[in-house]
Amino acid sequence: MGFLANVELGDRGDLVRAKVAKAMPGLEIAAYWQAIAESTTDSQRRLLSYMVSALLARGWMQPLERVLESAEQTLGESPEDLKRDCDALVAFDLLTVDGSKVTGLAGLISTKPTGLVFKFGGQTEVALLGPLAALAVGRALQKNGEVRAVCAEDRTTKLLLKCDNQGVEDRDPNEICAFFPAWDGESSPTHATASAVLLRDDEALGRWQEKAGEPDGMPLSALFFPMAAADLAMQVGAALETVLNHLPDFD
Repeated sequence: MGFLANVELGDRGDLVRAKVAKAMPGLEIAAYWQAIAESTTDSQRRLLSYMVSALLARGWMQPLERVLESAEQTLGESPEDLKRDCDALVAFDLLTVDGSKVTGLAGLISTKPTGLVFKFGGQTEVALLGPLAALAVGRALQKNGEVRAVCAEDRTTKLLLKCDNQGVEDRDPNEICAFFPAWDGESSPTHATASAVLLRDDEALGRWQEKAGEPDGMPLSALFFPMAAADLAMQVGAALETVLNHLPDFD
């Protein structure tokens, strides 16, 4: 049994799984993040918001135990309540951990290099979990910035997405496109989302699909990309924004 079948969602489980099942191939993870955002509690949102804000302010992440100790003082929650909320966030895949290390946050941010970098506020940079995060991050964090990547087909062409607090504002080159593979729910969404790619143009997209064996999923051509980016920012970015609506100010 895979991730989606086993994730503990209480009385919302059937609803979340139904939304994912109805999604078009390639958009299942987007549907999952939307549904899971509605399933979080206020205390879970405060904890995740605290973690994200701490990372954005410092540029690095403390070990999980230290993060929870700090959150106890800042949020005024008991260690038991924080542990319960942390476990739920991990189960939802809104928080990913490797031993004592936090490795992923809110379906958006990776604490390890990924080849996708979101730069904002002049010098601050964070790694992103995948192209879906690149489309959603500006809206989710309510920050203007730039996502930098390279074309997945030639591994050399530099790609730039200019983001604002509504989504993707512009792209360079103007022919940037993407491919989102279908998600069968077996692996975690954080793991699966890394399989999506950004490419420099439609020809590169076609070659990449051919080399990959024509995988099932959602190709976003250069023409379709702006509309899809706006739609996904509105859906996924706005959903994750509600989860992160308790971001404290660490400045």
